[in-house]
Amino acid sequence: MMKTFSKITLLLTVVLVSACLERYYPNEDDLKKGTLVINAHLTDQPGDHVIEISRSVGLSYPSFYPVSGSFAQVVREDGDFREFSEFRPGYYKAYLGGDFLQTGSSFLIQVITPDGNEYESDLDKLRPVPEIDSLYYLVERNSYATESDSFSGLRFYADFTYDKEAYEYLRWDLTETYEFHNPDMEGFILDVDFNMKVLPDTSNYRTCYITNALSGIHSMALSFLDFGIYVKKPFAFVANIQQEQKLHHKYSLLVKQYSLGEEGFHYWNELKKTSQEQGFLFDRQPALLKSNIHNVNDENEIILGFFTMAGVTEKRAFAVEPEGLDLSPYRWYCFPVPRGPGGYLTREDLPIYYARAWMDGGSSFAQVNKHCVDCREYKNSTHIKPVFW
Repeated sequence: MMKTFSKITLLLTVVLVSACLERYYPNEDDLKKGTLVINAHLTDQPGDHVIEISRSVGLSYPSFYPVSGSFAQVVREDGDFREFSEFRPGYYKAYLGGDFLQTGSSFLIQVITPDGNEYESDLDKLRPVPEIDSLYYLVERNSYATESDSFSGLRFYADFTYDKEAYEYLRWDLTETYEFHNPDMEGFILDVDFNMKVLPDTSNYRTCYITNALSGIHSMALSFLDFGIYVKKPFAFVANIQQEQKLHHKYSLLVKQYSLGEEGFHYWNELKKTSQEQGFLFDRQPALLKSNIHNVNDENEIILGFFTMAGVTEKRAFAVEPEGLDLSPYRWYCFPVPRGPGGYLTREDLPIYYARAWMDGGSSFAQVNKHCVDCREYKNSTHIKPVFW
């Protein structure tokens, strides 16, 4: 049901896009009261879509405080709408099908919080997106603070075709997945019963797959380009660091390419500047960005977050033991080095993990961290091979 919102207001709404988004510096005291944050970045892909509703309390030590019990919906310009249901605190989900996600149509979101306040976004058009023609890498060397901090590694590039005026602005999300190997050594556990046991193969995981969303923001305005193929759009550099092993076995980069309107483009562009200047959006005394979401009855209320609709396409590339890089293993990674006699152990100290490894004809047995015998301990790691691997 459409609740108290007026369809007439919806149908007469006109979005006036400004050349840039205004930054402002709110008082810390204002944000301590609990500034409402609404984020909804929806795409043209049929499936489950999510709206996040929370409150940010303070700038110095920001936390996610979910707002439960809200009403949320996305509305198309012709009045058709889909309601979102809360599936965990502060997160609202709805299935949006291809019949609803019509390219060329404009959409907005409407939210009613438990205190009865009503919020509505500006309209945003769902735009077409160009295909990624190719995604590839080159072996490069990248210097950081000094020449001694330089590393060899890979930089990925994308080519795409810009052949329609409807392609106005683009943004890219990057997700990496790489294969990680623990050293081939025997694993042991001093269990809670104070007995030393050999770790079975089912508990001694040596090969894992680690997936991370890369935090860099990549965006581009296309109006200055001539129609044709855009070649070598660069992305983040992947350093070849022995301990990380990112490039030692198999590395994958998934690139998602989004189409944006001008207002959405400037939001992501300003967010990129803010993250570079401050470390992340809610750092100490940042310049916060005006939202395109507002309180229907109180234009002075500060709202954080943003609403966008975007066409999206994606492409994945792999690098398998790339030539031109030193891919030799780090010999001392997790090597069990005796630390001398330990102190008195209690049950709370257990379990403790040990390993036996060999080097240069000799063996060594000592305590190790759990991740040395179970690579699943690394963040975003699993022993289950991805379906695309």
